[in-house]
Parts: sequence; C-alpha cells; structure tokens
Amino acid sequence: MAEFELKELYKGRVKVKFYTSSHQYWISVDGAPFKRASGVTTFIGIKDKSKPLGMWQQQMTVDKLLEFIAAGINIDEEKAIEACIQHELYLKEAADIGTEAHAWFESYIRHKLKQPGYKNLPDIPKFPEAVTAVNAFFDWEKKNKIKFVSTEEIVYSLEHGFVGIEDLTLLSDGKLMDGDFKTSNGLYNSVRAQTAAYTVAREEEAKYSKKTGQKSHGRWAIRLSKYTEEEYYRREERKKEIKRIIAKVKGIPYKEFPIRPYQVFEAKFLDYGKSRVNEDFEAFLHMKALFDWDRKTDPFYAGEDW
Repeated sequence: MAEFELKELYKGRVKVKFYTSSHQYWISVDGAPFKRASGVTTFIGIKDKSKPLGMWQQQMTVDKLLEFIAAGINIDEEKAIEACIQHELYLKEAADIGTEAHAWFESYIRHKLKQPGYKNLPDIPKFPEAVTAVNAFFDWEKKNKIKFVSTEEIVYSLEHGFVGIEDLTLLSDGKLMDGDFKTSNGLYNSVRAQTAAYTVAREEEAKYSKKTGQKSHGRWAIRLSKYTEEEYYRREERKKEIKRIIAKVKGIPYKEFPIRPYQVFEAKFLDYGKSRVNEDFEAFLHMKALFDWDRKTDPFYAGEDW
C-alpha cells in the first residue's frame, strides 16, 4: 500500500490524503468517498511556458550535437534523436544546486520547528554554490527577523475546490507571511498566482476553524539557482548564440540583451507598497477555469463527445 499523509481541515469536514511518491491528492468532504483532486501547480501549468522551455531544449540539443561533432562522431538518425531528448535525460538524472539547497532549507526549518526526526542541524550541502545559498538564506533570515511557523503544509479551499502544499509560513518582524521556494534561473510571475492561492486557502480554513492571527501580511518568493556560476554564464552565452543564428536564418534583426548577473539565492517580497493577493488570486482562478474547460473539451480526455 502506498504511503500517504492524512490531513484534516475545516474542523474535520475535509480530509486530504497526499501520496508522497506519486504526488497525488485525494479529498473527502463531509464523509463522501475520497476523490482525486488537482493541485495548485497543476492549474497554473495551463499558463504557456513554451518559449523559455523551448529555448532550453534547443540549448540541450545544440550542446549534444556540438559534442558529437567535436568528438568526430557521425551524426546519424540515432544520434540526432539522442540529441533531441537531452532535456528529458537531464530532468531524469541531474541533481542541481537548487534542489540540494531546497532540501537543506526544508530540513533546517523542520529543525527550527523542533519536528520529530530533525533534532540535529542538517549536514552542509556538497555544492559550493549551495553553501553560498545557505549563507545568503541566513542573512535574509537575520535581516528580516524571520521566525518559521510551518513548512510543507497541506492547504485546501473548500469554496474554490483546490489543494496544494505550501512551502512555508513565517513571521517577519512579528507579521505572518506566506512563502514559496523556486528552483530555477529566474522568477516568473506564476509564483504570484501560486502563493496567492496558498494564502487564500490557508486564510479560508483558518477563518472557518476560528483560528486567530492568521491574516497574511505579504508573500515571499525564494529562488535557488539550478546551475553553478560557470554553467549559468555558459548557458546564457549559448542562448544568445542560438538566438543570433536563428535571427540570421530567418533574415530578421537580432537584438542583444544583457545577461543578468548570476545569483544563487534570491528572495523577493511580492507585496511591497500594497497587497496584490486579490488580483493574483483572480488570475489563478482564471487559470483554474481554463484548465477545467480544457479537460472537459479536449478530445484526448473527453473522447468523441467534446
């Protein structure tokens, strides 16, 4: 039997089973049979990310083809296909800096919260850049007077019917805030929709259960780089090279943009000036509606009657 975490919310009205290995959510409301539910990130996945993803896939393919050429290997049909699936192999096999740093932060936060099994501080990460990220995290923690409240908590919106796992809640200068970790080479606006959904779901359940002091005063997005500094700049230069050649082949002007400085750790507060949770959550609801519509009308899921 697969292992799952069971969470009761809304004074027991809602029961959530989260299967850790398959990352599946199953929900029971008011004693009804458990039904599988989609998570926040699944709904946000409807947002088009094809352009940056396509460029990354191009880079992986070009790098492998150039590797074959440099080694004097004949590029036949098999080698061409091998080059085209490098991004899939990378996702399956690679261990990156951000993943290791994120795991360390989670263990560190659980240690600070005195959770069972986390009596000792976690071992220092192996990657030197991950160590840099840890030190930057400590600086951010100290500067903002951070006190951690929870990590990896299941949240569910009874009103809107979505579920997810919130990376962390924290106190900053005594004010409750929500947060999310991202392992990537840049922050994208989808993190606004994601954190807004978590905030709304958490506050909704707290209000129903009459928990006090649960109003959020802002959201943090914490980004951890996937690559070393050397790898980051190499990939950025390759990206520029590919864009330049594509422009030449298409016969269109090439516009060069500066490469952003490398950051292994970045903490961005999303609500400076005023809270933007409401508008970000509205955008999330539109994504959810589009996802639901797509599932109902896509012939792949709906069959002939779409």
